Amino acid sequence: MKKLYLLLFSVFFASCGKQTAPPMDIQNTEKTTMENQVERVDMPEATFAATPVENDEIKSGPSPTPEPETNADVKDELKIEPILYEDFAWEKNLVEPGDYLIKIAKREYGDFRLWRHIYAWNKDEIGENPNMIYPYNFLNLQRERLKAKTAEPTYTSYTVQNGDNLWNIAGSQYGDAKSWIILLRDNEESIKANAGILNPGMNLKLRTKLDPNA
Repeated sequence: MKKLYLLLFSVFFASCGKQTAPPMDIQNTEKTTMENQVERVDMPEATFAATPVENDEIKSGPSPTPEPETNADVKDELKIEPILYEDFAWEKNLVEPGDYLIKIAKREYGDFRLWRHIYAWNKDEIGENPNMIYPYNFLNLQRERLKAKTAEPTYTSYTVQNGDNLWNIAGSQYGDAKSWIILLRDNEESIKANAGILNPGMNLKLRTKLDPNA
């Protein structure tokens, strides 16, 4: 009987020696696991992709300002020679360095849009491209007859020296070598008669004023 009690006692003692773990909180365990995982994960560097523009955003923006038509056929608009004044006279206008038709129209008439008129009056002189005009050429401008300046140039004589050419003569006498074209036109006949050569002792006509109407 004592053996039986001893056996039961030893079994009971052994069972009390095993510590039973407390019940697991599954939710807390998952949360703890996730937190641990977050701590262990190496976060990649942030990158920024360009935000795509939706078609609606493009359509809602302001429409671009249309560029002016540069290919318009000027010849079609200038078939009829324009007339500004019922009673007019032609005035010679000197093209200054840096001039262009719009600038001349604004300066002489106060309206840059009249450049088309100036081009029509001088198309034979200018040619097909109205953007190409040259300094020290003269353009015909319409003026009221009573206000038109029609002075003719006056001249002095210049004797050609050794080493002279039209370029350096114009530079020294007129103050701008590019004005050689005026010197050529005023002396065209005598220069042609000498086969285009300036010989020392040759006489040339020099204007007292490049623009007689200035």
